[in-house]
Amino acid sequence: MNKKLLAAAVASAVAVPGVVAADASFYGALKPRINVQDSNLSMSDGASRIGWKSSKDMGNGNTVSGKVELGLDMSDGHINTGNTSRVTTVSFGGDWGSATVGSQWSVMTGPDWVTCVNSGSSCAGHVGYQGRVADSLVITGPAVGPLGLSMQAEADGSDLAAWAIATGIDLGSINIQAAYRDTDSDDYTEVAASTTVAGITLAAGFSSAGSGADGSSIFANVSGLKMQYDETAGDADLSANYDVDLGGATMRLGVIDNEGSETKVFVQWMYSL
Repeated sequence: MNKKLLAAAVASAVAVPGVVAADASFYGALKPRINVQDSNLSMSDGASRIGWKSSKDMGNGNTVSGKVELGLDMSDGHINTGNTSRVTTVSFGGDWGSATVGSQWSVMTGPDWVTCVNSGSSCAGHVGYQGRVADSLVITGPAVGPLGLSMQAEADGSDLAAWAIATGIDLGSINIQAAYRDTDSDDYTEVAASTTVAGITLAAGFSSAGSGADGSSIFANVSGLKMQYDETAGDADLSANYDVDLGGATMRLGVIDNEGSETKVFVQWMYSL
């Protein structure tokens, strides 16, 4: 179905009298995956999703936008449920920065995603890893030269469940990301740096918890071959990904060696709707 027709149909179905609906656009990604592990064959999903998003001009250089995402599991065709299954937000933005509420990507993903890149990796070297976060408010200020700053607050119905702050600085050939998160029971610090030299990307990260755990990670992208290693005191994993452009879709070849389990080989296809 044509994306504009589908978006119009959805908007008509949920229209409320007296409320002007935004012109929503539809998007999605399908990511079926076939795995081979210990001579066993299985099918899984690589984070397929569909979504709708729109934005409105509020005047004076300000905008408001919204996004609704649904996670899908292509292996058996169901819609994922549960907190932080995908992103659902309302965001206000302008020259002053942005403020976003809902279920969204945590500010901790700044340093996380520098070395936690490969599909299938457990990101074992990222102590306190937080992907999407529910019941949250994220405020991002305008960049001051090469420096950015974001703050995050998480509510649990009684008090401030957790707060986090993240920053990043781009020094030309080197990019540095850092974040700190404090919860009722522990606190986490993460820092990562990356650089690209002669077409080769190299990155390293370190994370620690106030309770004493720490982890480290390294990543390299050499001619499209993405290699990643993560380690904590009790867990380690090594992975590799390589993408093949099929012209209209992408095929990802992957190998994952998690400590304590058999090596897994997978083939994943990625198609954008």
